[in-house]
Amino acid sequence: MCTLNTFSHFIDRKMNSTLKRNILSVSILLCVLILSIPGTAQTPVTPPREDHQFWNETQIVKHLNEKRDLVFIGVIRLGRDWHRPVDERAGLGYAFKVNPHLTIMPTYLFVSYQPFPGRLINEHRLVMNVTGKFSLRKFTFTDRNLFERRVRHSNPDFTVYRNRLQIDHPARIGNFEFKPFIADEVWYSTQTLQGKDAGWFRNRISVGILKQFTKHFYGEFFYLHQNDGVSRPGNIPVVGTLFKYTL
Repeated sequence: MCTLNTFSHFIDRKMNSTLKRNILSVSILLCVLILSIPGTAQTPVTPPREDHQFWNETQIVKHLNEKRDLVFIGVIRLGRDWHRPVDERAGLGYAFKVNPHLTIMPTYLFVSYQPFPGRLINEHRLVMNVTGKFSLRKFTFTDRNLFERRVRHSNPDFTVYRNRLQIDHPARIGNFEFKPFIADEVWYSTQTLQGKDAGWFRNRISVGILKQFTKHFYGEFFYLHQNDGVSRPGNIPVVGTLFKYTL
């Protein structure tokens, strides 16, 4: 009996010793892994020069009267080669028609975007949208001017001016009526980069179709290419949609 007790104590001591060694080995391994994580997370990320993206904008328009509309705006953009959201926006605009050829819409937007890993920008945009429109035969010319004041908490505020000229023309394929269009937009910014204003820094050219599906539902489908020598990513090929629902 004494021999059995002695053998039992010996086995217990061996098992306890082995268990302690295993626990110690696992603890050391976990410490090494945990300590290695910050080094991986802090690896510098080189901002990409180009990114393929998908853009969608949805507007819900509430008619107040013949000349005034309330416009709710939501935007989401998928980037990093369509793998994840990189730009989310929400806002409200108040549009009023000065005359059949001129519409003015002051707008507020909250924008949160993550152009590449490790970079997050949140900003408030105060936008004045002044859009003129006129027709020549069956061609419609739309000239949109945006004056944006961008307010950021961690960086100096600055102003961006954007001018976009669009030309469209009605077309038909069978019973499908639509308007193909081409547009070009240039950007000017007062943001200070490397001691000087960014100036005229961006151009966007786009082609697509406009379609009034019903009285209350309108859509745009387009391909856009952005060239930008300042931002990263700056050169962005885009497939996009815009949907407008009128209440």
